[in-house]
Amino acid sequence: MATHPDARERAEQSETFDPWPEPLPLRDDLPTVPTFDPALLPRQLRGWVMDISERMNCPADLVAIPAMVSAGALIGRKVGIRPQRRTDWLEVANVWGCVVAPPGSLKSPAAAEALGPIRRLEAKAAAANEIALADHKAREALYKLEKERAEKAARAALKGEGGNGARDSALSMLLGVTEPTPPAIKRHLTSDGTAEKLGEICADNPDGIMVHRDELLSLFADLDRPEKASARGFYLTGWGGQDGYTFDRIMRGTIRIPAVNLSLCGTTQPNRIAGYMRESLQNFDDGMVQRLQLLAWPDFGGTFREVDRYPDTEARQAAQECFTDLADLDVRELGATWEEATGPYGVPFLRFAEDAQEVFAEWRGALEQRLRSEEMAAAMTAHLSKYRGLIPRVALICHIANNDHGPVSLEATRQALGWAEYLESHAVRAYASLSLDNAEAARAIWRRITKGELPQPFTARDVQRKGWAGLTDAERLGAGLRALQEANRLRVVKVETGGRPSVTFHVNPKALRS
Repeated sequence: MATHPDARERAEQSETFDPWPEPLPLRDDLPTVPTFDPALLPRQLRGWVMDISERMNCPADLVAIPAMVSAGALIGRKVGIRPQRRTDWLEVANVWGCVVAPPGSLKSPAAAEALGPIRRLEAKAAAANEIALADHKAREALYKLEKERAEKAARAALKGEGGNGARDSALSMLLGVTEPTPPAIKRHLTSDGTAEKLGEICADNPDGIMVHRDELLSLFADLDRPEKASARGFYLTGWGGQDGYTFDRIMRGTIRIPAVNLSLCGTTQPNRIAGYMRESLQNFDDGMVQRLQLLAWPDFGGTFREVDRYPDTEARQAAQECFTDLADLDVRELGATWEEATGPYGVPFLRFAEDAQEVFAEWRGALEQRLRSEEMAAAMTAHLSKYRGLIPRVALICHIANNDHGPVSLEATRQALGWAEYLESHAVRAYASLSLDNAEAARAIWRRITKGELPQPFTARDVQRKGWAGLTDAERLGAGLRALQEANRLRVVKVETGGRPSVTFHVNPKALRS
């Protein structure tokens, strides 16, 4: 972009005796991430995920993340895992995931393919629900007829017709008429709905439900609104996957949910997640953004390779059978333990096999030591602290989706630890994107400078008063100005005014000339 001559002249006139350093490029390179390893996937899903990835010419991450979230959603809280030998610390299988990919990267079609099995299960459940509701309506009609007949007999008995025997018989008839209970509506997947409606779905499905949003951060942004504080709290409860919840509303009345277990999955774009994470970390301290633990931000590029072949029907069938088995999971066949003390809504559980327990304990010890160091940023510490619960959850999903029984195996545990290493690299990239957003703000400021639209020198307030898109937020503006300083394009000069010093920004003429 050519620099406006007035901007260059004003900058050169303001140049001080102190020589200007050479300008540097803005720092916006993202950390590298590994290519997805198919060995991380459960055996029954591996071939299917990789077949979709190859046929669509997209990174396997785009298919693997929604596939794993779907598997966890179908297990839900039917069975949990106690990650230690003796304590009652319990984790259940629901997880939250998000794929970060640029527009046109096939992230939505890839997710649609990965969600195919759970959508088929949802359609099957919908058909069964229709039959159950039709049967319920018939029972309601019969109930109304029986109730009318009993009430008629009771009125006649109260008038003295038939004596005491008739009254007793009418009373017995009236008491014997019971209103049929509506059937529980079985659900596996939903895409949109208020928290109250989602609560009704969860009341019928305490084992868990999956929420899929194509643009996931639109949901998060909605939950950030002050009037949605209750809905935000509901989702946070659902992430834990074990606690109950009660809605008290004037119109809807009271909805008591024995357990809220929410799995969450969606996609977003790189520029959106950078902006959202920055705002969320500044304005909230409830760890909402850190709960997106199955977060993948893969690389795109390389050579396109035309793949025009039929899907691998054997791999697809194996995956469909796996998801069906998870939906119909019989925890007794798994060898799970259930304790009566936990009550009717307690969760049966597995523990690690002995060799797997030792591997997990060693990994967790290293994690806890890292979390206690002062070298890690606070946001990253908060994110990785949730891995202590995430890894047992992933191990449980892999174990069951591997079609294994009994204690959680060493194989599944090693798969989960592989996920930990993979996911951490993507989390590092996501948090590093905050500097990418700073660079975008810096570029927006620099464009205005080169066009001569700011005085020389200028203040942050000079920029804010212009009302330029993306530069009205003080935090983002400040980050952009700091990025320009780090790139030797601006110099800060403090002017003493007798009170709070005034901060002005001087433009490096060398940067304008380049």
